[in-house]
Amino acid sequence: MSISYNFKMFDLQRDAEISITQQLVTHIATLIESGDLAPGARLPATRALAADAGINHLTAVRVYRRLAELGYVTAAVGRGTFVRQRVPVPAAGATTAGGGRRLDDDDWQLGMLALRPASYADEMLRDSLHAPLSGDAIALGSGYPDPELCPSEELAEMVAEITRASPRVVTDYLQVEGQPQLRERLAELGRDAGYATSADEILVTTGARQAIDLVARAILGPGDVAVVESPTFAGALASLQATGARVLPLPVDAGGADIDALERILARHEIKLVVLQEACQNPTGADLSTGRRARLIELARARGFFVLDDGVYATMRFDGAPRRRLRADAPAHVIYVDSLSKTIGGGLRLGWIAASGPVLGRLIQLKIDSDIHTAALPQYLAAHYLRGDRHAQLLARALPVYRARRDALLHALDRHLSDDATWTLPAGGHHVWVTLRDAVDERALYVEALRAGTTFLPGGAVMAQKSSRTSMRLSFGLVEPGLLDEGVRRLAVALREVRRRGRVGSTGALS
Repeated sequence: MSISYNFKMFDLQRDAEISITQQLVTHIATLIESGDLAPGARLPATRALAADAGINHLTAVRVYRRLAELGYVTAAVGRGTFVRQRVPVPAAGATTAGGGRRLDDDDWQLGMLALRPASYADEMLRDSLHAPLSGDAIALGSGYPDPELCPSEELAEMVAEITRASPRVVTDYLQVEGQPQLRERLAELGRDAGYATSADEILVTTGARQAIDLVARAILGPGDVAVVESPTFAGALASLQATGARVLPLPVDAGGADIDALERILARHEIKLVVLQEACQNPTGADLSTGRRARLIELARARGFFVLDDGVYATMRFDGAPRRRLRADAPAHVIYVDSLSKTIGGGLRLGWIAASGPVLGRLIQLKIDSDIHTAALPQYLAAHYLRGDRHAQLLARALPVYRARRDALLHALDRHLSDDATWTLPAGGHHVWVTLRDAVDERALYVEALRAGTTFLPGGAVMAQKSSRTSMRLSFGLVEPGLLDEGVRRLAVALREVRRRGRVGSTGALS
């Protein structure tokens, strides 16, 4: 029997091995894939399809149900069945419901997910995180603190003490802003450092990563403009880009973020948020100079934008006196983010935001929407650990170790790469930012470094824009001084090999 339901004639093969249901599914899917049925097109009602095709109503229902399962159509009660705006994309070698290629079980998802092209930074970060490591590879690409310098045994004893005294702290809900004693203690520390004056300004988060994400979502939306240091923390880039805002780069040098460049951006754009690290910047280790700091605050007040100051590395200082946090100068304009990840331990996932005014209310609501509150036990544990001067004593033990590793890395760079690169002199943190004098292919260098037995974080993973220069972040927090020298030596070997191949390729000779 021939049927025509406003899209095309089709002869059902009632004696075929393929069921009537599957024949109709295949036919309609083919029309959708070919564009004969456009996105949003309305299909006949199931009873009309049944009458036209000479099938029973239940078969027509099964046809539409199967098309919906495959991601081709959607049904609206009382309105009918419509072709989806986005339909499944077949995997290579697979076949769709409408042709010779079959869809894998998960491929329907491709028609439902909005396109999100990966940026160059996304690609480089993914490559570096997923790269296979040999057993003797020296990890210069990891920003984690050394577990041996984290108070793991002391924390384990505290967990036992806390849970014996009050077992329900593990299971009870907390108020969204955080455990009261922890917020009070963070506010005390904040009064000394300049980032808070009251516990009412503190919102506890699941690490600084969530804190940055909440701030970005609270302030930015599609079409807004944000400015971020470049290079910067990769997570900050990801959060800003996920809002749909336009993200503009702010150069960083030995004096921190380039505020002259920010003024040039402000001359052309209305900025809603500037994201930076005022002290011990990741990955350069630089501090924002006194003059630039004052000018940034003037601009924020005059032009009415927010500043997000990420202070995660601010306490990891080797050189110079401790600095008052930027929020001390303009609490209504500066939102401060911090965590315990680089000192006590990243596994706690314990961070916080210091803010005031209407933006704090919005942050609290977003926190509710995200996860209601940060896990209870880490908050009780952090409140217990931060009593007294225990944290200060931890820093007094750890900072000399990290300083020695920084110095060892700087010495290794001078020994093995002085003719090939320049690098920063970090005042604190866990990283050195290295830039090659003559650019090479970043991906090729990364792959060759893996072969040589070392890693680094490619510069493209932490830049708000693709650069013509080749840079990398080398991290020393996890690596003993002797291995730092060997890691840089291997990196130098990899660089020479990449350059040798480039010279061979340019002459047309075989490698």
